Amino acid sequence: MSRRINLINPMIENLSSVSLVNYEDSHYEHLSYELDETQRRFTKTVYQNIKVEEVHKINNKYPITILYQENPVGFFLLDRTVDHLIVTGNPNSILLRGLSLNPNFQGKGIAKQALLLVDSFVKIIAEDIDEIVLTVNIENRYAYQLYLQMDYKDTGRFKNGRYGLQHMLFKRI
Repeated sequence: MSRRINLINPMIENLSSVSLVNYEDSHYEHLSYELDETQRRFTKTVYQNIKVEEVHKINNKYPITILYQENPVGFFLLDRTVDHLIVTGNPNSILLRGLSLNPNFQGKGIAKQALLLVDSFVKIIAEDIDEIVLTVNIENRYAYQLYLQMDYKDTGRFKNGRYGLQHMLFKRI
C-alpha cells in the first residue's frame, strides 16, 4: 500500500511542497547524495540503510522518502522492531532513525516541514502508535535543537551509539 502525506507551506521557497512517501527503488539514484564528513559521523547513508541492510525487506521497518517539489531529497526510517524499546518501555512507540537530507537542499526548512508530517504518517502505519522516539548524537547540536523545536522532549538519559553518546528523545502523538 502506497502512503503519501503532503504539506504546502509558504515558508519554503516558492510555495513548494514537501511530501513523505514510502521509499521506492526508483528514488535511490536521487538519494545517493554525499554527506559532509561531520554529518557522516551522525547518520548512515541511504545506501547503508537500503542496499546494505535491505531494510525494505524487514518486517516493521518502513523506509520513507522526503520529496521536495516531487523530487526525492531526503530519507529516514520508521522502525517498529524491538530497537524502539531501547529508548522507551512503550510498546506503542516507533523509532525515527537515519534522517538525512541532500546537502543541496539543506537550510530551506525541508527537514522541519518533513518532521511536521511524521506524526500523521506514523498514524497511517499503525493507529495504536502514540509515541515517536529517536536518538541524536550529543555532538550533533543542530539536529538536537531541531528536534526540540519540533516538540520532542529529552528523556535526560543517554545511550552509547555507533557514533558516540546519544540523547534519547520522545514525542507523544
